[in-house]
Amino acid sequence: MPESATPCEHAVREALAQHSDLGAAAHDLPADGDLYAAGLTSLASVRVMLALEERLSVEIPEERIGRALFSSIAHLTGVLAELTGDRDQAGGRDQAVGAGR
Repeated sequence: MPESATPCEHAVREALAQHSDLGAAAHDLPADGDLYAAGLTSLASVRVMLALEERLSVEIPEERIGRALFSSIAHLTGVLAELTGDRDQAGGRDQAVGAGR
C-alpha cells in the first residue's frame, strides 16, 4: 500500500483485499488503475460497497451506485471522502452528494 494512502484509501484497499477476488494484490494496485481490468467483478463490488458503508458509517446514494463508482481506487476514495465529510481526502471535489445514514 502506498505510504501516502489516506484513511479512506486504506479502507478501500482493505475492503477490496477482504471482499473481492483481488486479495492482497489490492494493496499494490495503482490508485488510478481500472479495478475491473484488474479482476473486480460486479458481485464483488457489491460486497466491497457494503463493507465500506458499514466500516465508514455512510450510505452511498443510489444515484452514485454503478460501474463508474468502482472505476478506480482513487474515484471510490474520493466519493467516500465526500460522504464522510473529509474534503481534504476528496481531493477538492465539489460535487454534492447525499449525507450519511
